[in-house]
Amino acid sequence: MGRITGSLLFRIAALFLLGLLALQMTILLAAMWPDGRPIMFRLIAPEDAREIAEAIEQAPPALRPAIVAAASTGPTSVELLPYFPEENGAGAREGEARPAPWLEERFRRYAEALSGRPLRVQAREGTIFSWNRRPGEPPRGPIRVLIGLRSGEVLAIERAPLALQQLASRYLLVGLVAGAVLLLILLTLLWQVVRPVARLAQATTAFREDIAAPDIVPGGAREVRILGEAFNAMKQRIGALVGERTRMLAAIAHDLRTCLTRLRLRADHIPEDRQRMRAVNDIEEMSRLLEDILLFARAETGPPAQDQIIDARAEALAYVELRQETGDEISFSAAEQAMPCRCAPLAFRRILANLLDNAIRYGARAHVSLRQEDTSIAVVVTDEGAGVPEDMIAQITAPFERLEQSRGRHGGGVGLGLSIVKALAESHGGSLTLESPGDCGLQATVRLPAAAGG
Repeated sequence: MGRITGSLLFRIAALFLLGLLALQMTILLAAMWPDGRPIMFRLIAPEDAREIAEAIEQAPPALRPAIVAAASTGPTSVELLPYFPEENGAGAREGEARPAPWLEERFRRYAEALSGRPLRVQAREGTIFSWNRRPGEPPRGPIRVLIGLRSGEVLAIERAPLALQQLASRYLLVGLVAGAVLLLILLTLLWQVVRPVARLAQATTAFREDIAAPDIVPGGAREVRILGEAFNAMKQRIGALVGERTRMLAAIAHDLRTCLTRLRLRADHIPEDRQRMRAVNDIEEMSRLLEDILLFARAETGPPAQDQIIDARAEALAYVELRQETGDEISFSAAEQAMPCRCAPLAFRRILANLLDNAIRYGARAHVSLRQEDTSIAVVVTDEGAGVPEDMIAQITAPFERLEQSRGRHGGGVGLGLSIVKALAESHGGSLTLESPGDCGLQATVRLPAAAGG
C-alpha cells in the first residue's frame, strides 16, 4: 500500500482530485454565500417590492392580475392573495410555508421601504436544492415575503434558486465531465512526466546492477529530458572510469606477472633451501593476490553473468570432498534431491572456496549446508571461531577490510575473500548475508536463483 501511495502518479492524482473538489465547493459557496442583503437566496430589492405594491393598489381590480403576472419573471414569483394565509407552524409539511420570526429582523429593509404596510416572512423547507412542483405551478423558493396592501389584499413574493437547483439536478453530469477532464489531464501528466521519470528510475536500478546497461531515451518535459541526458552523461563517465580502472589493473597485473616469473626463475638459484622456499612462497602469494584483485574488479564491474544451470548440491559435495582429502575439517549436509540453480560452475566453486578458506582460517572447522527456498538455493557455511562483533558485520564485505590486522595472507588475508563472494553472488542475481549467532562463529549464507524444476 505504501508503494502505491508514495508513487508520483498517485500523488498527482490525489492533488487533482482535491483540487476538483475544492473547485466545486468554491462554486457552491459563491452561489450561496451571503453578502449583506436579506438572504442568500435573494428576493427582489425592497424598493421594487414597494413599487409593485403601489402599482397594484392604484390599479383597478381588473388590471391587478395582469400587473402581478408582469412582475413574475424567471425565478421570481409574485402572487396576489385575498388575505394573509393561515400559518401552520412547526407541523407544516415539506414544501409548505411556515412562520419564520427569526428572519423578520433580516428583512428590516423591507419593512422600512414599505411605508408602514404589514410584513410577514415565511420559510419553506425542501426547496433549496430540489422541489418537485406541478406543471403550471410557479417556482417556489425557501423564503416568502407577505406584504399587506392598503386595498386589503396580500402580495406574496418569493424567488426560487433555479440555478442552484439545476446545478444539483445535473451534478452527476457535471461530475462525469469533470472526471473525464481530470482523467485526460492525468493521462497527459503520465505521458509527459510520470512515464519518463519511471523510465529514469528503472534505468537507475539497472545501472546499479549492471554498469553496462543501455542508456535511456530522454523524453517528456524539458526538465525531465535534461535530467535524462545528465543521467546518461554521468553513466557513461562512470563506466569509462571503471573500465579504465579495470584495464589499468589488468595491465599492471600483466607486467607484474612477467616480473614475478623472472623472480621465480631467479629464486631457484638461491643456494639455501629455507630461503629459497620462503622466496617462492612469497612470489606465489603475490600471484594469488593479483588474481584476487582482478577477479574482484571484473566481478564487481562486469556485466551480469550468463545463465548457467548447475546442481548446487552435487557441486558443493564434490568440492567439500576434495577439501576433505587435503586434510580440511569440513562437514556437509543437504537434502538428497538435486538443487538446480543459476550460476557459473567456476564462480560457484570460487564462492565456496573463499567461504571455506575464511571459516577454516578463523574457526579451524567448517560446516556446509544447502537448503531449497522459495525462489533460491541457500548455501550456508558456518565456522567454530570467535564470531564477529555486530557492528563489524557490515564492514567485512568491503574490499580490503579485515578483522585481523596483520598484512600476511596466512594471518588475516588481504580482505578480498568476502568481497569477491558478494560480487560473484550479486553478478548472478544472488546475495550474501552474514550473521554471528551465539552458538557458533560466523555464518555466511549465499542465496543463488533457483532454476526451474528446483
